[in-house]
Amino acid sequence: MTYTSRAIIIGGGIAGPAAALFLRRAGIDSRIFEAYPEPTTIGGGFQIAPNGMRVLRALGLADRVAAAGVPSTEFVFRNQRGHTIGRIDVSRSGYGVTMFRAAFHRILLDEIGRCGIPVIYGKRLGAIEQSPDTVVAHFEDGTMATGDILLASDGVHSRARALVLPTHSAPRYTGFLGVGGFAEESTPLITADAEDARHLNFTMGPRLQFGYATVSLTSPRWGWWTHLPQERELTRAELQSIPDSEFRERVLAAFRGLHAPVEALVSSTARVMRTAIYDVPTLPAWHVGRVMLLGDAAHAMSPAGGQGASLALEDAMVVGLGLGRGSEPVAQTFATAESMLRARAERMVRQAAENDRRQLKQLGTFGQWIRDRLFPLFVPFIARELEHQYAALQEVSAAAA
Repeated sequence: MTYTSRAIIIGGGIAGPAAALFLRRAGIDSRIFEAYPEPTTIGGGFQIAPNGMRVLRALGLADRVAAAGVPSTEFVFRNQRGHTIGRIDVSRSGYGVTMFRAAFHRILLDEIGRCGIPVIYGKRLGAIEQSPDTVVAHFEDGTMATGDILLASDGVHSRARALVLPTHSAPRYTGFLGVGGFAEESTPLITADAEDARHLNFTMGPRLQFGYATVSLTSPRWGWWTHLPQERELTRAELQSIPDSEFRERVLAAFRGLHAPVEALVSSTARVMRTAIYDVPTLPAWHVGRVMLLGDAAHAMSPAGGQGASLALEDAMVVGLGLGRGSEPVAQTFATAESMLRARAERMVRQAAENDRRQLKQLGTFGQWIRDRLFPLFVPFIARELEHQYAALQEVSAAAA
């Protein structure tokens, strides 16, 4: 059996569906091929930053996303005793939205369905074959798809990346685990500020950092997250075999004595989500012939950067707009998009890795005292850097259009 379309999209997460929507606006047909056998609801909570929300606004989805999550315009930083040591107002750049990843994915899939864009499940990529004018995706079940281009948005462990850039097939293990969960809805939580439900909250302990926020206002639910060092790389099976109780104890041991509601959030979480964190610091290219890598396949980063989903959306918009113009050869369109996106994405991958490494230093009493007094001085610089990151999309999108 052969599927034929102008654009083959590998991966139905974030970048793939978003790219399909931009292509449809340009009159380019596409089909999305997803390795999972059905729509997935995996994943916890995450934030779409203001630059990502601008992409969603261009797609007409921003209001739906905001209604399904919790819009926020402020980051609040506290020390382990709960004293606020810094606030960053990002309202000049718009707003971000914290929400369930599954809820966001549902919005994308609903829009894909409304637009009549097919998603074919259970299609695990096996090989890619290119000619000067076409590209063929061969799947492990023996089927194939033929198109003019192939956009690969199949994640940090991208099979497409392994096929077109075989010497860069494996991502880099960062030495951290991403750990988090959702407190039971019935758990009463006492927070430092009644407005915390609309903030992204970060607690800076003597070592490591703990974050928490609400991911839904219609059915209030608190989520939390942290990164724990893990020297030996664990397989997915090894990670999932560890009891939830063991992970809860490990997190509580790392953050015991921190201000409310940190311990209550962790203690009241039944299912502790965990994943090994990988990144893709750099690649020789994001495109080979008629194949272009998007999102985590091209530049996966630690969640400590706060930009994974938003950069994936930017990739989709810039590549989609470029292909929609149809004014230059495919390879040149891909090269132009990469030149617009790459330097900033790689810089943010490096910054995210540094954010994680910085947490490893153990601060004594004097070190904490110094941090609490110096951090407010750095807040304006951090705020300006965030605004620069968020505003960069305007220049990129204008150039792409």
